Amino acid sequence: MASKALLLFFVLTFLLVIGIEGRVVRVSNSKDAESEELLQRLGYNVSELKRLGEISARSEINRFSPGGPDPQHHSYPLSSNP
Repeated sequence: MASKALLLFFVLTFLLVIGIEGRVVRVSNSKDAESEELLQRLGYNVSELKRLGEISARSEINRFSPGGPDPQHHSYPLSSNP
């Protein structure tokens, strides 16, 4: 009897966890409207995101990134101890 109760406990706990994790998201035909609706549901301000996207698209900032790690970064002179 105890094994049946334990099994029932595990099954009910499993179903409860699955129910908590599941979320219903409606599917629409428009990709833009779908992504905007999803962003709004997640708490993002869509108009602010659009404004920031337009600003970053307009700016002609040339960003420079180095080609790789500095070979001298972890090197020590031969006479010193690390």
